[in-house]
Amino acid sequence: MDILNAHVARIGLLIDEAAKARTSHAAQRSLDIQIPLSEHGGVLSSEDLSAATRKAAGWAFSYSVQVVEIEGKWRARVSPYFEGPDGAALPPHVGSVSEACVRIWAALAEKVNSNWGKARLRHLLFERRFGNARDHALQASQAYLQLSREWSEGLDKADALNLALRVARAVGEKSLSSLIMSEMIELINRLVSGDSDSPGAALQLLRPLTSERSAPDELDAALDGALRAYNSPFIQDEILALKMVRASGLDQRAAVESQRVQIWLDAAEAAAGLVKSGHLKNALRRAESSGRSDLIDRAASALQKIREEDLGLASFSASSTISREQFQQLMDPVTTVAGWREALIQFVGAYGPAVGTVENTVKAVAEHAKYSIVENIATTELLGGDGLPRFSPQSEIERREMRLARQESFMLQTTAPLLSHALHKIAEVYGIPSEEDLTEFFSQGALTGPESAGAIARCFTRYWMGDPEGAAYSAAPRIETLARNLVIELDAGVYRLQRNEKPGQYPGLGVLLGVLREKGLSESWYRNILTVCGNPAGGWNLRNELAHGFIDHAGPPPAALLLQCIVYLWTLGAEPQSREP
Repeated sequence: MDILNAHVARIGLLIDEAAKARTSHAAQRSLDIQIPLSEHGGVLSSEDLSAATRKAAGWAFSYSVQVVEIEGKWRARVSPYFEGPDGAALPPHVGSVSEACVRIWAALAEKVNSNWGKARLRHLLFERRFGNARDHALQASQAYLQLSREWSEGLDKADALNLALRVARAVGEKSLSSLIMSEMIELINRLVSGDSDSPGAALQLLRPLTSERSAPDELDAALDGALRAYNSPFIQDEILALKMVRASGLDQRAAVESQRVQIWLDAAEAAAGLVKSGHLKNALRRAESSGRSDLIDRAASALQKIREEDLGLASFSASSTISREQFQQLMDPVTTVAGWREALIQFVGAYGPAVGTVENTVKAVAEHAKYSIVENIATTELLGGDGLPRFSPQSEIERREMRLARQESFMLQTTAPLLSHALHKIAEVYGIPSEEDLTEFFSQGALTGPESAGAIARCFTRYWMGDPEGAAYSAAPRIETLARNLVIELDAGVYRLQRNEKPGQYPGLGVLLGVLREKGLSESWYRNILTVCGNPAGGWNLRNELAHGFIDHAGPPPAALLLQCIVYLWTLGAEPQSREP
């Protein structure tokens, strides 16, 4: 035992020497130099008391000890600095540490004089419920409190006070808890009244304090002081969220809700471009969470005034050339057949979905992910044609869908002009069919009657007569008509009766395409129609953008994409003689 005491005394001196540092990082680094990480591995054996004492001390001060919020409650968590997928941990979890190690911790706790040493060792003994656990907790809490007065850095002081409070709370020590909370308030006030604009330490104290049922009355004033001290709308918003927790009564809550919206509106006034748009979006998000129509109207009105030219976005363009011979080869499928009817069938069959096959899309997305450093860490948000935010992925499934839609949009940049040329070539080589002939052609099949066939015929006539915009606007709704008729033809029940204020109706195009996909619609064509017409995760979304008036000029390429979708869906219900051989 005398030999063990000698080893413990020697290690205790090392701990106390390290504790003379002014910051927790410097103290830890000093001890790590004396007991390096290389000594942490392996099993603690009491046969070599010197090595065992060093290992036990090294383990004790290498745990990660933090105050964290778990299921709405703040707890002191002690965890190993390394945990492997096989369950291995270094140092071992406190509950798995051997009795020999715990006894060394207890001996060290009696020897050390520094608050840094006492706080950590007594805390571990409490976590392990060794001996008089309550006494260990009280000594640990008091040592943490004293330590907060010794550290020079605000974050270290905040950490020590938070740990002191959590350990005192764990054993129901109310008087000590009240003393610690008072010191927390004093530290917050010193931090917010100083010259530093770094809110980390203050927030580190305010967050757990706000959740305390018996928090000091001075906490409200401390929150107000922090709100005045920090100019960042992000920090102010978080402080107001804490004030909302403390708010009592509808009037106080309403006042805080108004403040949360206003700070983002004010921040937007002082910003420009995407930053301004982001601040306005946050204002609307806060307004919607409040459920108050007055706040929603104010925030939405401000956001709606944003225009695309206000965002400061940069556009990039690139071009490529092909030889005359290559271009002719690309046009051959629609220029070397018997007539315009066969050419329209080839317009779908020979060129395939404009976004490409789903296999190629998935392959391209995977290839891009290999070389894109930002791909998996950046937050992406899609803007609509009006410059307002449309979609930001919230799950891995949505992120994958956005990547697929983005790749498909790249493909459309190339294939849409090609399809446009091909459609013009049909009229150039075979002449523009009459509306009657087109109507007769599209009347062949189960999906189109004479009237709907005539509507489709007029879409093509507009395109060939030099009105691609009119063709695009009239073609977009016909895609949903054909999809709906195909669903009906397949006996898939999708109609919904009136529910309360919602009238009876068929679901939208996205749902219809989903039903067709389940019924065997080609995955590549499913993705093509979805991305061209209305994929919420990206794409050209022509049907939606046209319907809402966000496209000021629809030229031949987008019109050709929509017309190809029409012909494809029509062929799924056309008579055999009208289909591609």
